[in-house]
Amino acid sequence: MKREIPPRERILTAAIELFAKHGFEAMTMRRLGEAVGLDNSSLYRHFRNKAALADAVVERVTGEIFARIAPQIGPTRAITLEALEGICMDLGLYFFDQPASARIMMHWIVSMGIDGPNGPHTVKVEAKDTSRPGGALLAILRGWLDAGVRAGSLRAHAMPEAVVMLLGAMLIRPASRGFLFASLEPDLTPAAARAVWEQELRAFVRGAFAPSSTVLRAA
Repeated sequence: MKREIPPRERILTAAIELFAKHGFEAMTMRRLGEAVGLDNSSLYRHFRNKAALADAVVERVTGEIFARIAPQIGPTRAITLEALEGICMDLGLYFFDQPASARIMMHWIVSMGIDGPNGPHTVKVEAKDTSRPGGALLAILRGWLDAGVRAGSLRAHAMPEAVVMLLGAMLIRPASRGFLFASLEPDLTPAAARAVWEQELRAFVRGAFAPSSTVLRAA
């Protein structure tokens, strides 16, 4: 017997796709209701407003991402270039397989800036709130980079630019595949495109964060 999906779960699943496609500001509750077959009163029984829904979407996506890397981090784990590469590859390939999640992350990042012409931004999940999965994820990436520099296993870098660069490398390609570079994309199967993406992301992480002495020896 097929399990019936609870309404809140159906709403969240549809909202992730719609927020990813339209952005937090442009997506409307009416559009969401049409996608899940519920009227506004039913939607608002589960989420008091669009801001609360956006908050739940960010929490869901960042929570899934945090859960993926949780087994790879810990106080006893050596902070090396290889360890950082492993985390970045896990996240980068997850985003490639889940492009909606990559777009949600992109929308979340740009939505934390100055309020737009229509008033305050919908998304209120603060990137510095380490009690939330998104803030914890960013804090971990920053902590790993800083600790790696102190240990001499990673190249010295400017913060927070290094985190921004790293997030951009992991997110932009998966988020833009089929859109931004559609006219330039080679005719590859999804598996072949994923393999190329993995190779390029590995090369980026190694080139960007390998200690200077390692880069000089490789040259």
